[in-house]
Amino acid sequence: MSSLINAFELEVRKERLHEVRDVVVSWYEKNCLKNEIEFFDYDLTKKEDRLKIFILGVFFNCVFQEKKALDIFKRMEKCGYLEFNELNRFEKNLKETLRILKQKTGRSYKILKVQEIIDSVNVLKQLFSEENDMIGVFNEKEDVEDFIKFLYSKLPGIKVKIFWICRECRNLFKIPEKYCYVPDSHVRKFLCNIGFLKKKRTYSLEEYIEISKNMARFLKNKYFDLPFMRYHQKNCSKCETGKKVKCKLECKFTTDRNQMELTTY
Repeated sequence: MSSLINAFELEVRKERLHEVRDVVVSWYEKNCLKNEIEFFDYDLTKKEDRLKIFILGVFFNCVFQEKKALDIFKRMEKCGYLEFNELNRFEKNLKETLRILKQKTGRSYKILKVQEIIDSVNVLKQLFSEENDMIGVFNEKEDVEDFIKFLYSKLPGIKVKIFWICRECRNLFKIPEKYCYVPDSHVRKFLCNIGFLKKKRTYSLEEYIEISKNMARFLKNKYFDLPFMRYHQKNCSKCETGKKVKCKLECKFTTDRNQMELTTY
């Protein structure tokens, strides 16, 4: 695991990171909040709703586009395919859903990671068949990180979206916010662009946990990682391809790299 720089250096740079956070959160509230698609209102005291959150996390990780993931999920939910008693037919129902959506919309709903989705749902079927389902699993673990590592190892289709599940389930499981920032590819690229991370690369789960903790410490806001993900999707990604974008951030596209060593890894 990459060593963190010392706490004093991070504290020195804290004000600069807060400025970045405030600019991005303000932009997010003006441009994205009204149409945000990642706000859900499930009653997690109910087993069926807990199951849906975990399945949705798998879809978000395995389906390239969020909108496509939600289209598939909502269609399956409407048809009753996400109920626990339907999981034995999940593969058949998923493939039928993809066929129907393509037929209705005329667009391709091909998924590259179908097997990872199926394998993960099979694991969820097993975990949710146990007494107290995921609540029981959480209570058996020594701490939140143990719970994260267990699910990360058991669910091939979950990966960094486990932090999204932690965020959605934070009230149910009393999960600290430091485990609720999702370091997905858009977020990691944004963090690299502003110098929070040294460079784009593959990280270990332990490093993802550290990234989430440091985002909670230096970029904390009530929307968690969402402002940074949306900012990268709509602005940074254009800069990365050479397009000019009106942007108030000092980042590697607008500032000499030597003047913004905000590196945490």
